[in-house]
Amino acid sequence: MTALLAALAIKAVLAPKPAITGGCNPARVHFTGSISSAAPGPVRYTWVRSDKPSTNTFVLDFDKPGSRPVTYDWLFKGPGEGWVVLQVISPENVHSEKVRFEVSCR
Repeated sequence: MTALLAALAIKAVLAPKPAITGGCNPARVHFTGSISSAAPGPVRYTWVRSDKPSTNTFVLDFDKPGSRPVTYDWLFKGPGEGWVVLQVISPENVHSEKVRFEVSCR
């Protein structure tokens, strides 16, 4: 059983600060991260935002163990703040740290 759990090890990581570009109508908040899998096969994931539940899911197909990059853009209208989490749904339920951001209009 332990060998099986080790074979399914999944990690989700987000960069601690997103890139924020553009003005305030809208500002583009760009998140980068990676999903790592210790085994080949599909990994289903979603992005969880502070303003609403996640609805879209995505699939990365790993042909061998390794790490794959993922990105997410949030168009933010006006000043404000929020957070994003990278959530892996299967084959394991794991998530990244919560990454907070603030859009200020000058």
